[in-house]
Amino acid sequence: MKEKIFKKMESMFPFIEHDYHELGPLEMTIVQLARGNTFNMRVVGLEGIKRFREDHPDCAVTFKPNHLSEADFIILSILFRENNMRVLTEGGSNLFIDDIDIFKDLLPEFVNPMFAELSGNHGISIAQYLKSRGAFKVFRKPIAIRQDEEDGIKLGKKDILSLSRAYRYHLVEEREMYVTFPGYSTVKSGLLELLKKNETKTGRSYTGQIDGFHHLPFLMDLEASFHTGAEIYVVAVNIAYEPVLEDVNFMELVKLQDSGVEPERIYRQDLGYIMREFTRDKKKGNLSIKFGQPSRMQPPDPKDTLAGLKIKNAAHKLAADIYTEVLSMQPVFPANIYFTAFDEKFNRIPVPTMKKKIDDLKDHLRTLLWGKDKSGVDLHYVLGYNGHIFSADEIINRTLENFNTPHRRITDLDGDIFVVYNKDVAQQYKNHTAHFFKDFKPA
Repeated sequence: MKEKIFKKMESMFPFIEHDYHELGPLEMTIVQLARGNTFNMRVVGLEGIKRFREDHPDCAVTFKPNHLSEADFIILSILFRENNMRVLTEGGSNLFIDDIDIFKDLLPEFVNPMFAELSGNHGISIAQYLKSRGAFKVFRKPIAIRQDEEDGIKLGKKDILSLSRAYRYHLVEEREMYVTFPGYSTVKSGLLELLKKNETKTGRSYTGQIDGFHHLPFLMDLEASFHTGAEIYVVAVNIAYEPVLEDVNFMELVKLQDSGVEPERIYRQDLGYIMREFTRDKKKGNLSIKFGQPSRMQPPDPKDTLAGLKIKNAAHKLAADIYTEVLSMQPVFPANIYFTAFDEKFNRIPVPTMKKKIDDLKDHLRTLLWGKDKSGVDLHYVLGYNGHIFSADEIINRTLENFNTPHRRITDLDGDIFVVYNKDVAQQYKNHTAHFFKDFKPA
């Protein structure tokens, strides 16, 4: 990026920049309790990242996770802060809402009406909160930014890209640690019936399917290292839920989108639902967060006349490699096996047939080697004390505990037939581990 362009973009940093504040003990305790009320959390690999950072303080580190829930931001932020790690997080501009107050709007409507009185004259918008907790903004589409006593600034596609690039240079030059979500998913018309056309959706996946990592975030990282001379390391992160907090709500969001309501109402429904799920009295779900080994990104020599082409090629390769690494770390939950046993249309299955299909899937997983290193699949959540995969009955029981409740009635046993009532939610959990069963052939 030319110096003149960088200086122009630098003047716009206030529109997107983070303002990292430490959490007070009360807020930290509240968010920890909310997480503990919602999830049984398992963390793998973070201690290695902490040791790496202690040994390499003078480099930038970027975390590249999959993205299944808006809870990702909250969960990762709490986890990093608990471990005394300053990590910034990129968020889409749709989340940085100035007109919705957390204490006056979201908490009273979705958690407890008494928050409206408790807040008094104090308040904080969603945008203010995210920024002060270490989030920086990325615009997804052209926008006109209004300014006090001025006509405002219009940002087109090229401006948005240049602004994101310049801010990435700034983060890398400052040797920050930061999270970006490079995933995208293809929402097909047959999967979400309310969508009448194929659509490529970046960011969070509504279907549980992540179809790859976009190369552009990796390109920006490499360019930043190339132009600043700072070393940068990339860490693959797998976040897996059973269940995803919004799994039932995704279709409600799609209905709102399809009906043409204002985006603000959709965001309010989305974020409010997340808050309510964190505080609702319910059976805890399982949450797995796994970190890969830091790997140094290697930009070409500054004197290389083909540097631009080599950076682009390296970004594509990195995106593919990290995507594969993230998928390979995916744990298998009982629900993944259970819903995979159904056919594509989730037709009814007799009990004996279901047990036979589950046993076939178990046999496949026992010997499956997957990923670049051809390693075994993470079966932590489906193993008994004796190291054997749960019986078909146990897998069914554990799935029904989470997916046949008054709040989440997704599947059930109707007489001697298993049925799925919400196919869109069932498809999500089938998609989470679909890559492991791509070559599966029933016995």
